[in-house]
Amino acid sequence: MEIMNMKLKMMSTLWENTYRVAIEDGQGGYIGTVRVIVNIPIDPEQLPPNAPQVEPQLFVLVEDFNFSSSELIRFETTLSDLLREKFRYEIPHIFFFYPSPHDVLTQDITQ
Repeated sequence: MEIMNMKLKMMSTLWENTYRVAIEDGQGGYIGTVRVIVNIPIDPEQLPPNAPQVEPQLFVLVEDFNFSSSELIRFETTLSDLLREKFRYEIPHIFFFYPSPHDVLTQDITQ
């Protein structure tokens, strides 16, 4: 499996600013599925003058994946780059969330 050549299939969902993303390697093999939630700040004109400034952010909820925990950093780095490109580099902060890390990251994916 080649994580560096990821291809994304992004689909809208029934929730506003929420997408489901199927991730494949360069040969069409399954890497994982994530749900992407886009958090866009409220228009500053609708806020009180002393409200703090915030930037847009993405929450990436990893629903399923088919790689070992040793590939985690490369997965997040590559996926972050691809998602920033999809959103035209307008979202600087991306946060990843995984299912119960102990259960998932310690499982043997070769079974």
